[in-house]
Amino acid sequence: MKSTLSVRLHIATWSVACLLTIVPLFLGKPAEQFVGSVIATLFWMAVYYLFFLYIAPKLLLRKKLMGFFGASFVILLLLPFIGYSLLFLSRAMFRGDFTDFYQSYSIGMHLSGFKATALAGVYGSFFRLMAEHFTE
Repeated sequence: MKSTLSVRLHIATWSVACLLTIVPLFLGKPAEQFVGSVIATLFWMAVYYLFFLYIAPKLLLRKKLMGFFGASFVILLLLPFIGYSLLFLSRAMFRGDFTDFYQSYSIGMHLSGFKATALAGVYGSFFRLMAEHFTE
């Protein structure tokens, strides 16, 4: 994993993540939105590295495909709820109001988060496959 390709993939991933995080600053958005962007980006990166460092090497690279897809599906079903809980907590702390904490949570919101975390999982798994393929 000490290959140049692996290092470049990590640099590219973190560069895009940092750029997407600082966009609200340049658009003059309030601090609440910037903090939400930071939380979302860090959560996305955590999912990416969960798949890059653990799920893909333990299951996908060992050709345990049923285990990989089953574990991925279960993990990706739970992670949007955790991610949105962190965002709701941030919003409640900024507003100082914890009433109706999950009132705006919906199935559409969960599916949106599922797509985002699935994309992070796909990128993490695919980049791990690429790094392993080109280092052999």
